[in-house]
Amino acid sequence: HDADKQTAYGTLYYVLVRLIQVLAPFTPFVTEVMYQNLVRAVQPAARESVHHCDWPLPDEAAIDPTLLEQMALARRVASLGLAARSSANLKVRQPLARALVFVADGQKGLSPELTAIVADELNVKSLRFVSDESQLVSYHLLPDAKLLGPKLGKQFPKVRQALAAAPAAEIVRRIRAELPVELAVDGETVTLQASEILVESRPAEGLAVAAEKGLTVAVDAVVSVELEQEGLVRDLVRYVQTLRRDADYAMDDRIAVGLFGLDEAMQQALERYQDYLQQETLCTH
Repeated sequence: HDADKQTAYGTLYYVLVRLIQVLAPFTPFVTEVMYQNLVRAVQPAARESVHHCDWPLPDEAAIDPTLLEQMALARRVASLGLAARSSANLKVRQPLARALVFVADGQKGLSPELTAIVADELNVKSLRFVSDESQLVSYHLLPDAKLLGPKLGKQFPKVRQALAAAPAAEIVRRIRAELPVELAVDGETVTLQASEILVESRPAEGLAVAAEKGLTVAVDAVVSVELEQEGLVRDLVRYVQTLRRDADYAMDDRIAVGLFGLDEAMQQALERYQDYLQQETLCTH
């Protein structure tokens, strides 16, 4: 155990020193103080200043492409999930039942650790990846009459019919990638540009959806009574914590909270989530 601790401390020391060297040009005075305390105090022969040190070179072997890819996906899912919430006027403090994610390029999903982080960011009880985008949204495709009417002439109605019969999800993926779309019309191939097709998206019932570049995220827009009550208590927790801060209480101080003039909805919410309120605010009653 002592050897493990020594290894851990050595790794932490190495990381801190490298971090100081990286930050030195941007925060010269703070990093200089840290360098003197961490390095010069224990290594008198070290360079006199952090600003005399060489700029750290990246360790290419330490780069984890899979982790970078996962983190990029996690950030996109969180961003689109928040956009979906906003489109349905669902404030972030309101807990939701689930979020569903479709990735067009076939990525299987996120690691359990990143899934938990994104679910917490979106304030949903569960986050799940699906293999069929039609579970989240349906698309209605129309040729742009202003652009294609003069171009196609009498052929325009048949192109519209062919576009309506085509696999919408696949065509939408090509449109997002700004790729041309080919349709078979009377034995001929008609090529449409992505900008010549109008896409109407219709979220599945009960969902709010946001999509971008092959990624579609949906959140459950139906708020149950239990989730609504949890959201009310979370708002109350935030209000009590604000009062605690304004009163300059320490974070571990026990406080007494008096609640007066509550409506029936809040009373019912507190009956269910009283333990949560007391735990989060350290209040006695």
